[in-house]
Amino acid sequence: MSDDFRTSGNGFTSGATCTDTNLYKCTDNKVEYIEHIAAGTPFPNFPGGNGKGNAVWFPVTLATDGDRTNFDAVKV
Repeated sequence: MSDDFRTSGNGFTSGATCTDTNLYKCTDNKVEYIEHIAAGTPFPNFPGGNGKGNAVWFPVTLATDGDRTNFDAVKV
């Protein structure tokens, strides 16, 4: 994943209702998660740890992520 991962801007917090089916990503600056989230469903809590933490989800887009065809499974 890119080191330019956004942590502010047009993000959606855990519990907010998704309005656009898309791939979304979140991070704790150690691990980055990408998840397919359907419109009408709430954005989930942060998937890492105990799964109870809040997250800010950002859409995966061509403008922010380029036209990558692969990604690193784990960021170190």
